[in-house]
Amino acid sequence: MHHAVVDGKSFFIFMKSWAHICRSLGSGDDQLPLELKPAYDRSYINDPADLGTIFSNRWLNMDGPDNRSLLPWKRLSTVQSDAVRGTFQLPRGEIEKLKRLVNDQKHCPDIHVSTFSVTYAYTFIRLVKAEEISDNKVLLRIGMDFRSRLDPALPATYFGNCLGGTFAVVEREALLGKGGLFVVVNAISEAIKGLGKGLLDRAENWVPSSIDVFKTLPKRYGVSSSPRFAAYNTDFGWGKPTKVEVTSIRSGTMSLSDNRNGDGGVEIGLVLRKHHMKAFASLFAEGLESL
Repeated sequence: MHHAVVDGKSFFIFMKSWAHICRSLGSGDDQLPLELKPAYDRSYINDPADLGTIFSNRWLNMDGPDNRSLLPWKRLSTVQSDAVRGTFQLPRGEIEKLKRLVNDQKHCPDIHVSTFSVTYAYTFIRLVKAEEISDNKVLLRIGMDFRSRLDPALPATYFGNCLGGTFAVVEREALLGKGGLFVVVNAISEAIKGLGKGLLDRAENWVPSSIDVFKTLPKRYGVSSSPRFAAYNTDFGWGKPTKVEVTSIRSGTMSLSDNRNGDGGVEIGLVLRKHHMKAFASLFAEGLESL
């Protein structure tokens, strides 16, 4: 898949439609359910500022005027020779404990404590410790589905790329302190709330603003995929998957998916240098034991 064409939600709509058709062959039940019928109508898109052209020109001119190339960026494709892949389970019960821990510390009812925010925060803190990050501030990239957030809203099954996002900046000293989990969850909540209604306000400045922030804060973390995609429910007729991995993630990105056990938990995929992975595994387990 390529994000110029689809986002994760569209990708899984396609995969589950394909799986449904394969699973139904010969049964006469080959009609797709409504939640799997893709919406291709582009008349929903309201773009008076012509953001597509603005974004394309900004990226093309980022490293020089009209710098067209099909070569991949080296900085995006580099993987350390000692990198390893790991998958970690965060069961539903542990997620609820993390939520209670944050709720016990919060003084503002507007802080939204979700499965996503506590999973991201818990993993992020242990990554900073395992990788021994020395930067004073660290950036968290937060991607989200904008379909229901636009005005007018797009159909839930809109087929294309409707990803948007924001970011939060967290001080290293604060996130490593006693109330670190609350600090990070609060930062994520505030960043998402900051989007408000005007999701596309000043959108023409997204590309240069993102580049400036990334240059200022070179150490950043992000998330790929989502437990809401329910990847483990994709059945082509020979049973559900035994293992789901996002193969494109690199250091600095974690993947999140539903739990293969179906208990409402989350699976976290990581790619780290071998000694960092060992440190992370230890910190991840110790943190859950302390709950």
